[in-house]
Amino acid sequence: MHVEGQMKVVVAVILAVVVLVLTFSLPALAQEEGAVIITMTGTSEISIILEPTQWSLGQVAPDTDYPTTPAIEWCTVTVTGNSEVNLLIVGEDAVWVEAPDEYKWTLSDDGTNGEDMFGLWFRISGDTERGPYGDGYVPVTNTESEFWPHGDGESLQPGDSKEFGLTLYTPSSFIGGREMQTRVRIMAVAP
Repeated sequence: MHVEGQMKVVVAVILAVVVLVLTFSLPALAQEEGAVIITMTGTSEISIILEPTQWSLGQVAPDTDYPTTPAIEWCTVTVTGNSEVNLLIVGEDAVWVEAPDEYKWTLSDDGTNGEDMFGLWFRISGDTERGPYGDGYVPVTNTESEFWPHGDGESLQPGDSKEFGLTLYTPSSFIGGREMQTRVRIMAVAP
């Protein structure tokens, strides 16, 4: 399992130069000073970092849950930019490292498993009511979905961090002896 980490997006630079144009008569020119007023806004930087960014499970058995250790404090996402952010999460199918186009496990859209289909769940530390079972666990799918905030929660501010964990639910049956790899992306976006 690989969790992709650092993302940096520069949003915009706004530079406005306001020049005051004065009308004056020639005799006044020697006695008055003009001024140039420069108004600018600094760059908004949306940036996060994840630690750790890899989860190596080793050999796995069919139809088995594998949680990270610790279960819900395994990874920390920290806002390193100067702007508040919302976070999205998206997963990918797992592919055979040796021949990615020849064999894969499909990522379930509801966290369940099946033949060559796996489930993947996340839970944010302290979040106990979210998810389809009200236990804080939310399925990771191949469609971008809300990671933080949820409901009426607030965006993360610069310097804020959240801890979370993952649980992998292996396929009910699969071809053994193949190293499989998947990726989970956490994306920061402006609220």
